Amino acid sequence: MSSLSDQLLKAGLVTEDQVKKAAEKPKPKKKFTGNRNNSKLKQKATSSQNAVPNKKPKRGASDLEQFYKERSKLERNEKQEALRKKQEAEKIKKETNDKINKLITANLKNDEAAEIRYNFVVGTTIKYLFVTEKQQQELADRSLAITFLGGKRSLIPIEIAKEITALNPNKIVIIAPEDDLTDTAEIQTAD
Repeated sequence: MSSLSDQLLKAGLVTEDQVKKAAEKPKPKKKFTGNRNNSKLKQKATSSQNAVPNKKPKRGASDLEQFYKERSKLERNEKQEALRKKQEAEKIKKETNDKINKLITANLKNDEAAEIRYNFVVGTTIKYLFVTEKQQQELADRSLAITFLGGKRSLIPIEIAKEITALNPNKIVIIAPEDDLTDTAEIQTAD
């Protein structure tokens, strides 16, 4: 024993066991180096944690899980199909509207110098359009029709009006009604 240890023992500050323990050389501690030995330990720990007894799942639970998977897949496919159809319909509608707008623009018969007010009915509303005398007669003869382009009233040939109606039956196209007023007018003048 060293002299310091003896002095501490005599003073009663330490016990003999503590002196013996201090006299032993400490063992060096292992430092973490991140080597493969440590990763093997981790793998063993992970595999032992993941090791599950080999149990077969219940038949009913498996069928139910399979049913839900199939149902969700079917619903997903139906949503995708509905979205695809909607996008396709919107694309067709846009192309049709573009075609109609081009037809109206290319065949527009409006005259800025027109001074005769021509009244027509849309639904329950009376609207008007200024036309020339020739256009007024063509409207009465049903060789011109009225439609709307960007909210503006437009005169177009009847052939174009029929083509527009064939492309989009919901597009507003006004054609003068066929009146049998000629017979009535003759009867009235005969009296």
